[in-house]
Amino acid sequence: HPLAGRERGGAISARSDLFIGRPWVVCRDEGTSSADLAVVEGLALDLGAMPLEMTPEEHDLSVAYVSHVPQLVSSLLAARLREAPAPSLGLAGQGVRDTTRIAASAPELWTQILGANSQPVVAVLDQLAADLGRVTDALRDPDAAGSRRTIADTMQRGNEGVERLPGKHGQNRRFEQLVVMVNDAPGQLARLFSDLGDLGVNVEDLRLEHSPGAAFGLAEISVEPGIVAYATAGLEERNWRIAGMGND
Repeated sequence: HPLAGRERGGAISARSDLFIGRPWVVCRDEGTSSADLAVVEGLALDLGAMPLEMTPEEHDLSVAYVSHVPQLVSSLLAARLREAPAPSLGLAGQGVRDTTRIAASAPELWTQILGANSQPVVAVLDQLAADLGRVTDALRDPDAAGSRRTIADTMQRGNEGVERLPGKHGQNRRFEQLVVMVNDAPGQLARLFSDLGDLGVNVEDLRLEHSPGAAFGLAEISVEPGIVAYATAGLEERNWRIAGMGND
């Protein structure tokens, strides 16, 4: 099972680099020969993926946590937007776009996927429903004893969970962010990357946020800790507008 899907399907969405650097889970059973295992792992390696051996049970629970339940949560959240007033949608920023991006996935495909892994998905959904119930109860009366602690604990546990996700090259490393205003014009991102390269600053990660109705966007650039001030000064000398700095 290669963990390398996209929210868009069909041949027109195909990419030659789809499997590069992605985990490819291999589940053997008692009848799997070493030769057969080598063939599958060889295919994964030829496509640039990273073979990872798991039991079927480990695989099913793992994909429930990191793929199947996130898909459902994203779809459920996006479904609420159908009822949102049009002016409300005009306020949408990167947060709601990030959390609903995979909601554009194909319903037919995901009906099959979820049906085939229903029990592990239900187990995680039950935990999520219990968490949601506690937060909902707390928000019904946020001034009641313990309500604010429940909300704060939920946010803190979320912080702890996201910190466990491996980042670039599988490392659990934290970076600092530099937010640059980029004009909506051809060649602007290329110029930004070129200027960062001239400064010797490596871009560890990049997120783009478009400003509705504005002729610019925001490029949130992740860099090694300790060089944000240097990068900021260098970019400002090159007439870039810095919108903010922070920690990951």
